[in-house]
Amino acid sequence: MLLTTSLLSLVIGTVVGLAQYRIKRLLAFSTISHVGFLLLALSVNSEESITSFLFYLMQYSITNLDAFFVVLALGYLIQGSDVSFISQLKGQFQANPILGLSLAICLFSMAGIPPLVGFFAKYRVLYSAIENGYYFLAIVGILASVVSAAYYLRVIRVIHFDRQNTPTLQGGTQRLTSVHSYVIAVLTLFILLFILSPSLLLNSSNLLALSLFTA
Repeated sequence: MLLTTSLLSLVIGTVVGLAQYRIKRLLAFSTISHVGFLLLALSVNSEESITSFLFYLMQYSITNLDAFFVVLALGYLIQGSDVSFISQLKGQFQANPILGLSLAICLFSMAGIPPLVGFFAKYRVLYSAIENGYYFLAIVGILASVVSAAYYLRVIRVIHFDRQNTPTLQGGTQRLTSVHSYVIAVLTLFILLFILSPSLLLNSSNLLALSLFTA
């Protein structure tokens, strides 16, 4: 059942995500695709796969939370409300370069672009699947990662390269709170600093997996 659910999550989350023009729906179907990787790790049911499951869960929770905070911040600065469509993010790198860069880092990590933390999470799950003979699902996971990178890159293209068509309210009364800015900064730095010091997250997932298997 876990293997079937993993396969369906990978396929549905990836294929349906390609047709989305609303940013939050895209992130929602992206989550379905990532749940496929989590279920794949659970279905393998080895010490290595449980470690990769915990590692994937921790890093994706942080990355996805950061992405939603950035999207909310951009919507607040653009028009004082939530962003609905991807097209509303046009040219936001020029208007809000730090937020645009933070969202790009999150999306690159979700797509599994090395050397960000999302790449190592997907690598560990796929490695544990191949090591235990789940070759078909590993191939599906690789294809899902490649295809899902298309809609992540589409959002990045809109933010960084398309011309802005909506004036921001940054120069007016609309400003981010210090707490909102601090949360985005901390989460984005965590994604970046994993490259320099991966031991904290890796050791935590290893210890949790060992405690589950030795309990």
